[in-house]
Amino acid sequence: MKLGRSIFWIVVLATAATLSINLTEQYLSRNERIAQLQKEKAELQAVIKRLTGRTREAQLIVDGQVINGRGKVMQTTLLWREFTYDSDGRPVPLPLKKITIPGDEPYIGGFVLKFSDSFVEDGDDLRGKSIGFFTNIFSSTQAPIHGTSLLSRTGVPRILEPRFGPPNPFAQTLWHKIYALMRSRHQARSLGLQVVERQYVAKPVRPGVLYSIYLQNDGGFEFTQEPGRSTLINRLLRQASAEHTKLTTLP
Repeated sequence: MKLGRSIFWIVVLATAATLSINLTEQYLSRNERIAQLQKEKAELQAVIKRLTGRTREAQLIVDGQVINGRGKVMQTTLLWREFTYDSDGRPVPLPLKKITIPGDEPYIGGFVLKFSDSFVEDGDDLRGKSIGFFTNIFSSTQAPIHGTSLLSRTGVPRILEPRFGPPNPFAQTLWHKIYALMRSRHQARSLGLQVVERQYVAKPVRPGVLYSIYLQNDGGFEFTQEPGRSTLINRLLRQASAEHTKLTTLP
């Protein structure tokens, strides 16, 4: 009987140990699976953020308008500033420009270079988002060629001017090849580009409102009205007043 009871308890203990091991393995396996799913979710969210994200490229506000006796806006003076970014990704505003256009609807022209989605998804250092170059501002009553240039005196986008920090060599190359890239799809694709095109965005503007121009990581320009921000508007107006003699409508 003693031997039988011993065997019984040995079997019970062995069974319990086996169940314990199995449960532990299942628990660890479950936790590993949860951790893996969480990692995959985080990676997917990062990809979605890159594909749907955007970067603020410029801002503008109305510095003044000329309105006739019938209430029609005849002329609008804009304050325009672009942004470059430092090595840590922080925005660095470039000097303000004062630009005057007929009417009250500025058209902002430029080039957009959109890379293949795979580069954006992977967060490629050079091609992980679209690149935009502003070229000019004109109104709905003007031909683009009669507008105001947004290029520097040397004919390059202001974000590529050395005086505003070392320009990205890859972006410089793209700018100098811009027309060739627009003509040759093969050449564009060799650099990972999916789209190379001119884009124009427009919006009627009014005083007391801050407007921003964003560049979609996976697309083109977006001209939006920002909510509030009256403090920033007043600061820009004061800055423009203090720098009045430096502001110009020329590149």
